[in-house]
Amino acid sequence: MAEDQEPLELVKTCGPTEAEMIQEVLAKNGIECTLQGELAAQTLPAMGDLDEVRIWVKPADANRANELIEAFFETDVEIDPDSANQTS
Repeated sequence: MAEDQEPLELVKTCGPTEAEMIQEVLAKNGIECTLQGELAAQTLPAMGDLDEVRIWVKPADANRANELIEAFFETDVEIDPDSANQTS
């Protein structure tokens, strides 16, 4: 499978502000990520599932991404293991 078609791994689910901060920390550490859901969260002043943002990384970066997230951010949200390894 080509690298650009490799399935992504879900590493965090959070609100849009925290997602942007996590994206910046990951980028500064050489880890590319994709945010899923941030557009809906920014355009609708909603609470709950509508403001949820999922952060996806390449499987090879998942362990390091999780380490960085745990080191810099409180992690209240559990990741559903059934949602891992899905493409965005």
